[in-house]
Amino acid sequence: MAEDITSGAGGLHPGKPVIWPTGKGSPQSQQVTQSQTTQTSGGVRGVPTQAPRSAQAGGAAAAASASSSAGAAAKAAPDIARALTLQDISAHLLNIGIPDNEMNLHLAQLMLKSGVELSQLNFVKLMKMMEGTNMSASVQEAAMGLLMKGIDSPEALKILSNYFAQNPQLAAQMIALQESIGNLMGSLGAGKGALNSNLLAQISAMLAQFDDLLRDLPGNYKFSGKGNVGRDSLINDVRALKALLEGVQDKTSVQGGGQSEILTASLSGAVGKLDNVLQNLIAQAIMSQGSNRQEVNYQFYQIPNSLATPPKNFEIIVKREANEEKTIDPKDTQLIMSVDTHNMGKISIVMRVKDKKVSFLFNTENKEVQNSIIRDSGDLKQKLMDREYVAESFQVKVNPTMCNIRPYMIPLIGLDDLLRVSVEA
Repeated sequence: MAEDITSGAGGLHPGKPVIWPTGKGSPQSQQVTQSQTTQTSGGVRGVPTQAPRSAQAGGAAAAASASSSAGAAAKAAPDIARALTLQDISAHLLNIGIPDNEMNLHLAQLMLKSGVELSQLNFVKLMKMMEGTNMSASVQEAAMGLLMKGIDSPEALKILSNYFAQNPQLAAQMIALQESIGNLMGSLGAGKGALNSNLLAQISAMLAQFDDLLRDLPGNYKFSGKGNVGRDSLINDVRALKALLEGVQDKTSVQGGGQSEILTASLSGAVGKLDNVLQNLIAQAIMSQGSNRQEVNYQFYQIPNSLATPPKNFEIIVKREANEEKTIDPKDTQLIMSVDTHNMGKISIVMRVKDKKVSFLFNTENKEVQNSIIRDSGDLKQKLMDREYVAESFQVKVNPTMCNIRPYMIPLIGLDDLLRVSVEA
């Protein structure tokens, strides 16, 4: 299962340098195959494995035979592996013309952990993207995610860094928006003196229709219920209503008066709640952009979970294919789900689907929930069999960190496991 859920973080598979850019110190870079990577708490680590002694002995024998036939003695050069150090990173930064100050060293480590090639070009892109920001942890994480996606946009960085910093919950935002829409509908009567009656009637009808959409959304949103409401259409609806209410807000503020102040306050509240939902949805859309890097090439959704009271979030990542179309193949894909349940707390489920075979990895917050899932695993396997699927593997781990979706959005490799290999002459 560990191999199935490998993210294949950039630089840890054949054809890419582990640490330094292509052509820079490549003889000293050890490449690691996907079969040598395992998942650990907080991210994905690449651990190089040593060659079996028998293979080493065979290679030595072959070398001895060759040198004997050539009539000259040859001594095999042993490989010496050691842990990557800050001094290595510092030396490399200076080598590519970047000062090795504390901030730059930190960013370089973040790039290595994310499997991003530590080149001057990538470093300059990262710094330019964050220019004028507070360089907070959420800004750096967002910038790294955008760099891996191939997106260079200050506005996208602002939206995504706010998303990472605030961790907004769409279900809670939708409830707050419904309350705000209800308050606005009740305040429309106060605007009779400031707005045309026909306009007020039209706004009231639109708000009622939008309120119905919000009420039915948990059962109609994509990947849940009927699935006939997509994120793009919801973004357009929210953006259009926000623009309309902002226009009405400007008109009522010009009119002034006690009655219009009540309506203006309600309009301001609704506009603010609409903007919160809009920023959340756009952040999800940004992270769902296609990428040539397979580890961040996915669709990401945060969905209101109607089964929880009050509604909570159901988050899902669906891996795309590594092709030009970046499509999703339902017969060969990987899904990662994180759900906040009422009785079992937060749980994440990693599913690897290959034809009719499914591998499962459950992450739970405590041992009690782990035991409960193991006890009920037979029901899940039987339901799969009823649909002609087979549970190829089934694992349940206590790992609170990996119960969240964030570690899967920008998977990391362990910096301690990056090795540099020097060859002794």
